[in-house]
Amino acid sequence: MPKRTHEEALQTKKQIMDAAVTLFSSKGYEKTSLSDVARAAGVTRGAIYWHFENKGELLIELLQAIAKDKNLVEPLLDSAKESEFDPLGCIRKWLYAHGTEANLLFVSEIAKIGLSALLEIIGEEELHYRMHELVRNRVYYLKEGIKNAIRRRQLPADVDVELAAEAINLMLVGYVLAVRKDKAFWTLNRYYRLVDACLISLVSIKRDMNSY
Repeated sequence: MPKRTHEEALQTKKQIMDAAVTLFSSKGYEKTSLSDVARAAGVTRGAIYWHFENKGELLIELLQAIAKDKNLVEPLLDSAKESEFDPLGCIRKWLYAHGTEANLLFVSEIAKIGLSALLEIIGEEELHYRMHELVRNRVYYLKEGIKNAIRRRQLPADVDVELAAEAINLMLVGYVLAVRKDKAFWTLNRYYRLVDACLISLVSIKRDMNSY
């Protein structure tokens, strides 16, 4: 049997991920087996295990791929680069992206599954850990972006970096939950105003010198 090319391997992986999105959305994560995904994708179970260690890893890669496609990754990574001249602008761009096409993502079944994994409603310890790892990574890059904003004098030097990053993260988590409850309320204009208010408020999040 001829060896698969890199392009063929990528195509197979895409077929698997496309099938998984459809099945997770229609049947639910827990009721979908990897055999179901293999049949829907027209591949063997072995092909799935070539690309993914287990169903949890498949879900994680799906969520990461969707986030990247919706531009929910790159602007935040850019903010953390020391060479970036407008890190606060990058953070704003990243947050704004959550209010455009991503708004539809947050009310989808895939988002519901991701939240369930994060909140331990899905009983897979490793998947729960991986979901929290994604959140921790997001907070890490937020901290680096805020540090850059301080270096570029976009924020005062005495801003509490860790608390400021957590404030942005919690605002975003709250927004996602709120959109799922009442999507019609969260117009783009309303969400952008919320983002701007959150970023403006960062200047008032000062380090508590008594804790040092």
